Amino acid sequence: MEIRRLTEADRDALIAVRLPAFGSGRLPNDRVEHPAYERWGLFVDGQLAATASRKPYASWFAGRAVPTCGIGGVAIAPEHRGRGLLRPLIERLHESARSQGDVIGTLFASSPGIYRSLGYRTVGAMDTIEVPTTALHRFERTRELRRATAGDLPTLKRLYADWARQQDGPLTRESAEFDDDAWLHDATGVTLALDEDGSAVAYAAWNRSPGEGEGAYVEVEDMVWADDAARDSLFWMLGTFSTVVPAVRFDTSGTELTDVLTEHRVLEHRPYDLAVLQPGSFEAPTAPVIIRDYF
Repeated sequence: MEIRRLTEADRDALIAVRLPAFGSGRLPNDRVEHPAYERWGLFVDGQLAATASRKPYASWFAGRAVPTCGIGGVAIAPEHRGRGLLRPLIERLHESARSQGDVIGTLFASSPGIYRSLGYRTVGAMDTIEVPTTALHRFERTRELRRATAGDLPTLKRLYADWARQQDGPLTRESAEFDDDAWLHDATGVTLALDEDGSAVAYAAWNRSPGEGEGAYVEVEDMVWADDAARDSLFWMLGTFSTVVPAVRFDTSGTELTDVLTEHRVLEHRPYDLAVLQPGSFEAPTAPVIIRDYF
């Protein structure tokens, strides 16, 4: 058995292992090697049997940016499953992460039990919830709204950072993984809510599904607000889609939206697990963390 970093020479083998796990062999950025991640592989008799990636992040906890090993892209070839290959692969990945200063490891666990023996505990979740668009009619627009442009990128980053550093759990979004233009290029629209001085105090990044009527929806992938009036004004705007789409979906964590949008139903629940890689350097949270997806 051999465990090592993968290179472009391993592309075909990597695609063959990822395809059964994810239903697609497509590689993010169409690259095996990238500054935003380390891709690791476990080989049995010279054949790639399992793979996982380390993404170097930082997460906010108690106002401190904590170096974080984000684990993703875990896949084991069907013929090699059940042989205990995940443990040595993740342990080697942890070893590399610790050597580079990572204090914690985090992941969205498809099977949380598998990772428990590796020190991971569920500390939160990312949910996709859905509410009837008409349920948003009860919110009022008390703030001016406008569409964000490329010139608003510094403002979007500031709004997110101001929100995130006050929470326990969200990523700083300062690593190579994050494209500054992601807010605009990965969304149908980004809407800003403004205060009395015309300064942005909230945003919602949303995507409109194709079609209209049954099955159509607007999905809010990222939403940050400084006060309830700004949040409610964005809800009002989303409610105006009710003539063409019956539902609005939100990617959310904790109860920040579910306590307000009581009419919701949960479409997807993704547990978020954390392991302490540097004992003594970090105390695992006892209360559920608030996170945002990797966007």
